Amino acid sequence: MEFRQELETGTFKMIGNTENSLKIKEVAEKCRLVKTENGVKVELAYTGPNASKYMQYVEKHKEELTKYLMNPDESDLFEWMELSHQTPTSLRKHEKEKLILYVNFDQETRLVMTGIADENVTMKLGAPLMEINVDQLTRDEFKLHIFNMLLLADEIAVLMGNTDLRKMSNIQIVKTYLSEIYDKFHENP
Repeated sequence: MEFRQELETGTFKMIGNTENSLKIKEVAEKCRLVKTENGVKVELAYTGPNASKYMQYVEKHKEELTKYLMNPDESDLFEWMELSHQTPTSLRKHEKEKLILYVNFDQETRLVMTGIADENVTMKLGAPLMEINVDQLTRDEFKLHIFNMLLLADEIAVLMGNTDLRKMSNIQIVKTYLSEIYDKFHENP
């Protein structure tokens, strides 16, 4: 089961069963954009099992799917927003907050996790920006993950209008720190 905490009341609301809920990426893979007289529309090109669930998702999320399919470079942002249950409107509420990029490395599990946190290093916004196993990547793959994570953080900061977070997503320190983690802790299997 998946729950979401309501901002106003603090109570938890069930939002669906994770086994049954569809993700934007898997639905988008079964869709295509079709030009019409009025612009473009999303068309579901899938007739397999659970096609009706896919159709319902397309009907409910036409706008997001259109943006997702038209901007493949922003797919990480759409997927992160879906995972963290954020919308452009909910992100705007964090515009004036003092937010930082947070990096956590667990030596036992070998996982590097990054996210957006407040000054008390309390994870904010629900979902990590990046979660990878340092031992399963080459140095170049690791650098690409860092680059993609910083791009995602920048896109989130732009949506928020948060200039401090935008500065954080561009700083060399994050890249250097993550590279040091790789150099110090990476173990070839």
